[in-house]
Amino acid sequence: MKRTPRLLIVTIVIAFLVSGTMLAIKFAKGYRPSLTNKAFEGTGLLSVNSLPKGASVFINDKLTTATDDTLNLPPGEYQVKIAKDGYTPWEKTLKLEPELVTQTNTRLFPSVPDLKPLTFTGATNLAPSPDGQKIAFVINSATTNDKNGLYILDLLDRPFALNSDARQITRNSKAFDYSTASFTWSPDSTQIIATFKDANLLLSISNFSDQKDQKDITASLPILLKEWNLELDKKEHEKLVKLPDFIQQVATTSATAVYFSPDEDKLMYTATASAQIPDELIIPLPASSTQKQNRDIKPGNVYIYDIEEDKNFWIASADSRSVLEGTPLRPDLNENSEPSPDLLSHLSNRYSPLNLQNIQWYPDSRHLIKILEDKIDIIEYDNTNHQTIYAGPFVNFFAYPWPNGNRLIILASLNGGSHLPPNLYSINLK
Repeated sequence: MKRTPRLLIVTIVIAFLVSGTMLAIKFAKGYRPSLTNKAFEGTGLLSVNSLPKGASVFINDKLTTATDDTLNLPPGEYQVKIAKDGYTPWEKTLKLEPELVTQTNTRLFPSVPDLKPLTFTGATNLAPSPDGQKIAFVINSATTNDKNGLYILDLLDRPFALNSDARQITRNSKAFDYSTASFTWSPDSTQIIATFKDANLLLSISNFSDQKDQKDITASLPILLKEWNLELDKKEHEKLVKLPDFIQQVATTSATAVYFSPDEDKLMYTATASAQIPDELIIPLPASSTQKQNRDIKPGNVYIYDIEEDKNFWIASADSRSVLEGTPLRPDLNENSEPSPDLLSHLSNRYSPLNLQNIQWYPDSRHLIKILEDKIDIIEYDNTNHQTIYAGPFVNFFAYPWPNGNRLIILASLNGGSHLPPNLYSINLK
């Protein structure tokens, strides 16, 4: 019997391995056999993820799977809906392209607000810290006078709610009633300037400060503000250099209320002049957002620029609460400058848009908090999925996120119209 040549066997084995490997690669890229065309055709991969997990996934209104899963679908546009009992549904039109993975990475928010009080004797004169980890506020209606004064609420998640109460760092006195003061944080969130009509006190938040230890720093305040502004200038420059040159120019000369997202990959700004953002400032990323963007910017509109994907999204028109006055150019400070409330408020406005506009970043950098007169919405940074997370009374347009995004803090008076001051409440977002 004639034996099969060894070379032929080796050739067949190699050919089988090569073809198998190529087939596996094609399969991993989303190629699937088409009985209609009798060929392997490229599909788009839709990776549907959600937080919390286990939500239902509807493709073109048909229940298809549950998160977390990856689907192979023919290229094209699909209406994707992710829903879970007790949460507001998420919907978006997504465009799938051959061999590319499109991800949802959906954050679902509770449809029924769960409120818990954080303070019980009132909270006024609120001032969140630049690092987003603390809120300074004043209590002025405690049962005893020594409990009235300035407090710090640490926004930390501790097991069993240990040490979750606010801590007092100074008390009211005949000379200084903190309910009449305004507060400005240091850039490193370790100190606070308490500004009264005729005095400015510099307080440390790490320990209690009695009246005898407090000194008026009004004379040296211009020097201190200059140092703090220079510190912020340095940090902002490090962020701005990451932007394409054209967006740098817009952010520094044709925009106000400029705020980077927490992960520094996106920029929120209000245009002060018209401009046309050129296409492809950076090399386009595969499977980048296919949502409608606006590269023709108009003054008075709020936009989000995605640095990684070179996308620019219109968010809102600047009405009476969208952008009040914007952030003016920093005034030049010198040793002879007279400290003023404008200089201090300007510094606070560099930290956060809370006092300027009704839109601020949510901690995950993919959402925005939008505060309206009678409700609070969370929207995606591309201006889709407007979800109302609270509709009810709250005071002074105050809403502020917990650092991990699991809660939202509001200032509200929910005691039946009494004359007691409002309190801080947390809304569960998990």
